[in-house]
Amino acid sequence: MRKKERRNMLEEIPVLKDNLVLEVAEQEKYLIVPRSAWLERVATKLLKQPTQRRIKLDEHGYFILSQMDGETSIPEMEERFSRTFGNEDGMSLSRLVRFLQIMDSYSWLQWKRG
Repeated sequence: MRKKERRNMLEEIPVLKDNLVLEVAEQEKYLIVPRSAWLERVATKLLKQPTQRRIKLDEHGYFILSQMDGETSIPEMEERFSRTFGNEDGMSLSRLVRFLQIMDSYSWLQWKRG
């Protein structure tokens, strides 16, 4: 049995996958996720559901996702985030890493070596 390779997220650069789009509409911020799974495509046709999901983001989530340009590392993102929103409790890095773990669990991120 092969062991899963552990990686250090702080050494990698997160990139939002190409099929995902950030959108600002009427002062609301969204992440647009296409429904690409086989069952979702069938449901969109039979049940007349939208072909994409619109996930509403708060200003923190939008800020982090907008920083993913393929060149910005996680420590750089955390520094920009702290400058913009403050870091009174010293937990911004752990919150950022947790947010990225959640995004990665949905397979919405790609990772580049830093």
